[in-house]
Amino acid sequence: MAHILIIDDDQDILRLLEFSFKRSGHSVSISSNGEQGLAQAEIENPDLIICDVMMPKMTGYDFCRQARTKPDLKDTPIVIFSARFQPIDRQTALDAGATDYLAKTVAPDELVGRIEELLPTATPPTLGGTVGLFSMKGGTGVTSLAVNLAIALTLAHKAGAVLADLALVGGHSALMLGVRPTSSLPKLLSTGEPQFTTEMVQPYLVKHSSGVQLLASLPAFSEAVAPPDRLESLVQCLKSSFDFTVLDLSHLLEPQFSALLPLLDKIVLVLSPDMPSVQSTVIALQGLAQLGADDQKISLV
Repeated sequence: MAHILIIDDDQDILRLLEFSFKRSGHSVSISSNGEQGLAQAEIENPDLIICDVMMPKMTGYDFCRQARTKPDLKDTPIVIFSARFQPIDRQTALDAGATDYLAKTVAPDELVGRIEELLPTATPPTLGGTVGLFSMKGGTGVTSLAVNLAIALTLAHKAGAVLADLALVGGHSALMLGVRPTSSLPKLLSTGEPQFTTEMVQPYLVKHSSGVQLLASLPAFSEAVAPPDRLESLVQCLKSSFDFTVLDLSHLLEPQFSALLPLLDKIVLVLSPDMPSVQSTVIALQGLAQLGADDQKISLV
């Protein structure tokens, strides 16, 4: 459904066009002169404008010229709809900035069809994103939320989702999913390849029955530390390989963490209803601000 603005001083034409476009499922607003129509167009930002030529106060040609000087209207399709149908009239309209010129001899149903061909095609929203869940205090449910979020995204959107347990050691994502991974994140990070690829990462993932792919933490103690550039490269690979990437982040604002901030579409700070958690959240917000995190990306849960 599109929003169409119709400008014509003939009330019969206005009513006929309004009825025709509403019957086709579009929303319609009307104006009886060019000056008022231009003001409406700036406020309403319609998907398309239909405009007569001979009107009081402002002609359709002048309307086009002025509309094209407005930032919000410079690309809006404008169709001149006139009783005048000589070639010179059409050329004058196009020179003034009109998108098309149609004669009023066109039947209403044909007019609707022609107009719908000119309507801008809506760009479908991009499906996907990278979410990092974090808390400086343990026991707030970060891993539980990360696991359930990954499953929900997979099932609701019928899309590929990967859950990466970035605790490196002692993460619980595999336990909560009830899977037994044969490899782990630290092993993947220890490979000598300069850049990660989908083919390289795939053997380190374990698939849950929901469809979620898990990159698990190491269940045993290890002193291995992931260089920030390696972790950053890995997350970039996951982003390009899956529709959704859910990161169960560690509890510390480490160098590895700050390197990931530009890659996150959303940062979820998880807290529980107690004073230690609130205090930790305040500290986390201060730390994220110092690391340059975009506060528009941060949500408290």
